[in-house]
Amino acid sequence: MKRSTPLCRHIGGKVRFFRKKRGMTQEELAARLQTRGCNITRAMVGHIETGYRTASVFEIDMLVEVLGIDYNALFARD
Repeated sequence: MKRSTPLCRHIGGKVRFFRKKRGMTQEELAARLQTRGCNITRAMVGHIETGYRTASVFEIDMLVEVLGIDYNALFARD
């Protein structure tokens, strides 16, 4: 399957990094997002992390909140 998100704009790796840094599994992250009204599954989190799915603006807002990071950390170029 072809990656839908160009690597230069791929935030999924950062989502994975901060998720693991906080000791969360993909399932735990999805559950925390769901409690905040974000309809996302573990598989969808995995697809975001690998770049096969883009995150909506609402999902990005919720990821920033749940992971306890700011937008700059998520969108900074490596």
